[in-house]
Amino acid sequence: PGSLCTMARTPFRLMGWLFLGLITWQIGKTFVSPPVAPNQVNHRGLSALQAEPPQQRINPTDRQTLANLLAPPDQLFEETEDGQILREKYPGGRQPTSVFWAIVQPLVSLGFLVVGLSAYFGEPIVDWNPLTAEYLGFLRPSDGINFLPQGAFMCFYGFFGFFIFGPIQWYINIFNIGQGVCEFNKNDGMMYIVRNNEMIREVPLEDFQAVKFEWTNLAVLGARDVYLITQEGQEIHFMDDPEVYSKFVLEKRAARLSEFLNVELIVDDA
Repeated sequence: PGSLCTMARTPFRLMGWLFLGLITWQIGKTFVSPPVAPNQVNHRGLSALQAEPPQQRINPTDRQTLANLLAPPDQLFEETEDGQILREKYPGGRQPTSVFWAIVQPLVSLGFLVVGLSAYFGEPIVDWNPLTAEYLGFLRPSDGINFLPQGAFMCFYGFFGFFIFGPIQWYINIFNIGQGVCEFNKNDGMMYIVRNNEMIREVPLEDFQAVKFEWTNLAVLGARDVYLITQEGQEIHFMDDPEVYSKFVLEKRAARLSEFLNVELIVDDA
């Protein structure tokens, strides 16, 4: 039986030796094979590059379209055709959102005041008039509202919201408070800042030493602005709301203003 087992295992041993020899031959071939000549490699690489199609470059139209997408023209400085005047316009306080809240906030405050006074008198004051009783019945206070503390809080909020904050909101929207322009004029060599039809500041262009661009990725305490530095080291912040612009737009603004004034551009990109 022992000899039979040895004879049965002999083919498997031969197969194992053959497999090991094959692996050894492959490893030796890898390390011993002659290197390829450098000129042969270069010719292969050159032929491969020549076989590839040439890379298509971006044409000027597509490049301009991409630039307009990253920095829309309405977010840059307004410039005259002769290139002698740059303007930064201040839109003012009359915005669609501010008009919306100028209407909604006083009405809500009036509703709070009516409910609070109804809690104070112990009866719905909208029922004192048949017209208000019919159309403003939803302002009747519920049974669970007492004057202290709910009614007092509603009266406080309603009084200040309707008689103080409401008129301020309407004043800002009607007269568009804050509207103006900052103009850099090469014709007379001056910078003007005008708000609410009043001249706020006049500075000669030759007094500017540099344009500084600040950008930080901090969302709360970060500074994101483009402003001017005078020869005396004074900072002049002329932009209305730089936080609304992207980094690319502020970079374009800073570069254009520095080129226009022919002064140094300082970049603080933290």
